[in-house]
Amino acid sequence: MILLNKVDLVPDRQILSTEELLHKVNPSVLVHRTVQGQIDLGLVMGIMAYASPPSFQKATLAPLNQSHQCDHDTIQDTPHHHLTHYESRRISSLQVACPVLSPCQFDKLDEWIRTVLWENRLPYGNAVNYELRVLRCKGMFTTDSGKHYVLQGVQNLYEISQVDGEDVTGVPEVGKLVLIGKGLNDVVRRSLEAVLQK
Repeated sequence: MILLNKVDLVPDRQILSTEELLHKVNPSVLVHRTVQGQIDLGLVMGIMAYASPPSFQKATLAPLNQSHQCDHDTIQDTPHHHLTHYESRRISSLQVACPVLSPCQFDKLDEWIRTVLWENRLPYGNAVNYELRVLRCKGMFTTDSGKHYVLQGVQNLYEISQVDGEDVTGVPEVGKLVLIGKGLNDVVRRSLEAVLQK
C-alpha cells in the first residue's frame, strides 16, 4: 500500500502518471491519495500487509488466451512453475474494443464503469457470484461527434477526460478499454460489450 500525499499541490496528470508508474512496478499495489496525510485509519490498519500468501509452490496457471484472462478454475498442478505476484492473487486483465460511441452509449459506458468501480458489481441485473474488483482501468475512445476521450482509473477513482486538439494525433477511431483486477471473466466481457453495442 502506498499513500500518495500532497496531491492537492500537483496537477492531476502528474498524479496519474505517478500512479501508472507505481502500478507498473506492482500491479496489485493499493494507492491512496491524501492531503496533509489525512486518511481513514480503517484503510491502513489491520490489512495483514505482511502476512504470507497461501502456498502456490505446486500450482500454475493454464495458458492465458489473448485477452489475458485467468479463469478461477484453470489452476493445474505442475511441479516446476512459480506464479508471479499478480497471478497468485488472481489478478487478470480484460481488453475490449470500443466502437465510435453515440451520446447514449457514452452515458451507458460511464454508468457501467461507475457501477463496477464503486459497487464491485455489474449493472443492469447481471449478477456475479464471485469477487469482482477493478484495480486499474484505462481506455481511449471516440464519440460520433468526433470528440476523443481518455479513461484513467485507479480502484474507485476514475476520470473520463476529453483530449484537446493538439493531443488528438494518433488517437484511433476505434478505441480500446483495458481493465485490470479480479473476476474479469467472460461474463464481465459480455456485459461491457452489450453496453458498447448500438
